[in-house]
Amino acid sequence: MKRTALASLSFVTALTLAASGSPAAAAPVAAPPLLRIMPLGDSITAGAYSSTEAGYRAPLWGLMAGQTRYTPDFVGSGSFGAVGDPDNEGHSGWTIDQVRAEIDRWQDAARPDVILLHLGINDLKWHAADPEDAARRLLDLVDRLQAQRPGTTVLVLGLLTDTPGLEAQIQAFNSVLQGQQASRQAAGQHFRYVAPPRLDVAAELPDGLHPNDAGYRKLATTYNAAIEEAVTAGWTRRTPAPRAGTESGGTGAVRWADFDGDGRTDQLTIADGGEVRARLNRAGGWQDVGRIATGVTTDRARVRFADFDGDGKTDYLLIAPGGGVTVYLNKGGDVAGPNGWQHVGQMAWGTTTRHEQVRFADWDGDGRTDYVTIADNGALTVHLNRGGDPAGPTGWVGLGQVATGTTQDRSRVRLADLDGDGRADYNTVNPDGSLTTYLNRGGDRHGGWQNLGRTASGVTTHHEHVQLADVNGDTHADYLNATTDGATHAYLFNGGDASGSDGWTYIGALL
Repeated sequence: MKRTALASLSFVTALTLAASGSPAAAAPVAAPPLLRIMPLGDSITAGAYSSTEAGYRAPLWGLMAGQTRYTPDFVGSGSFGAVGDPDNEGHSGWTIDQVRAEIDRWQDAARPDVILLHLGINDLKWHAADPEDAARRLLDLVDRLQAQRPGTTVLVLGLLTDTPGLEAQIQAFNSVLQGQQASRQAAGQHFRYVAPPRLDVAAELPDGLHPNDAGYRKLATTYNAAIEEAVTAGWTRRTPAPRAGTESGGTGAVRWADFDGDGRTDQLTIADGGEVRARLNRAGGWQDVGRIATGVTTDRARVRFADFDGDGKTDYLLIAPGGGVTVYLNKGGDVAGPNGWQHVGQMAWGTTTRHEQVRFADWDGDGRTDYVTIADNGALTVHLNRGGDPAGPTGWVGLGQVATGTTQDRSRVRLADLDGDGRADYNTVNPDGSLTTYLNRGGDRHGGWQNLGRTASGVTTHHEHVQLADVNGDTHADYLNATTDGATHAYLFNGGDASGSDGWTYIGALL
């Protein structure tokens, strides 16, 4: 498992996952909300003439990593530069119109909350564009960004006013943008014009067009202040996505998934004939609702339960022998009548014919499950769910390999959201029964991993008996141990071993 720019937690002595009936000393601290940030522009966004080939993105990432109000996640179709998360939409030499022609698919794929827009210098320098017309076209691009995803925050950094030979044009261009801020904000738009920092041409803009490292640091500081202002203003606050971060638990008869959408995991049992029965978690009791699906296969190892459409309720997914994934959306199940399941057909061709390699978990925290494979060497590969095959070329967004893995025994891996940020974390049940956790910060080349070390010493050496699922609806996955007598014992997460004797709270057998 690669560790990138985010540092590992400092660990105090890890304590045993012990039975404790007393109330926890303190509730676990929720992870800061995820903030998807798209750097969008030309060669300056790409990072031309910087030693890191990441431009302002590298120092900005460092500045953001030092705050606790949000978890930053750079997004975009490009991935380059020496920075903790290299994702971006920096396109060297591009004009406003060229970016406008591609922005719909980029935005659909990345779903940014904040867009750092810096664009237009190529129009002025190489195409002799009228500055006021160019500024209006950039504002049209802003309108498109906000129409595509209402509520998106767009922070437009003005062109660098010290660019030799273009001072008057840039002043006119920037004036149009700045003049739009008040009226757009009054209309409810999350739009801000960000005044560019002054640069010393000889020392910070040596080629007369691109900053060097010193100049890029100034851009990073300026953008960081603008992001902080947007967060303070509440512009980046969004409705929490349904919790789809945790996979449903193994390929055996008993699974754990939220069937009714109340945020608490329910028990689903797949019979030998394929029938699925449910016991709903009523926060203190369990309601047996009987059969919820007749099933479409007698091979339960090909069945997965995961929230495909982001409505908070787990759906029925079938992996065909050829690798394709067919989805039945949960509309209440068989207990709701003949329309209790909506067959939406094949949603993915799949990337392997070996169903045991396939997992479904929410990788990016958007509330919809994503397609994850674990190779024989332990490596994880992810395709983000953007509507599946019917949505066309952008229905799945491949991230490539996001983890080298820590074990070649995939049966020991649990993809479960331990810190409550909505993203599935990488957990390994070790041979001695202990649990090792890496928090998902985007994965290799997309933000990295945060190594928590041992989060539970465990209560069994039978790793196949251990599942992670949110029993009490606090957004943190809990530790479930299925014993040989058929009972499932639950330990509620309250910070894990690092929090001391109250890090796990034993609540007894669930069923």
